[in-house]
Amino acid sequence: MDEPSKAANRVLLGTGLGLILVCGFAISEQRMALDELGIGHLFLIGGIAFLVLSRLVNYETSGLAKYFPNETEQNMKARIHDELSQAERENEVGNAWAELESKVLTSEIAQESE
Repeated sequence: MDEPSKAANRVLLGTGLGLILVCGFAISEQRMALDELGIGHLFLIGGIAFLVLSRLVNYETSGLAKYFPNETEQNMKARIHDELSQAERENEVGNAWAELESKVLTSEIAQESE
């Protein structure tokens, strides 16, 4: 399994190149003219935007880095394990508080009934 950043880079790069290829076919079949603005130019602009986004995924400072982290499988396993351990600890603390509250309430009810 690849890092999320590499997978996103490939998808964005392929999409960008595909959109530019569509524009190339449209130009070769004379369905799109470069001197007239039309719907085909949106595909060209979109393709260039996807190519730029594919490059931005590789930089740690870009906004896409938090959505597609550049971490190995072992780093990802360690991060997920830490998150699960933290969630388990929080669950245990919550259960301990609930049990303590239950004991206090039962002792208060027992004292009131006496």
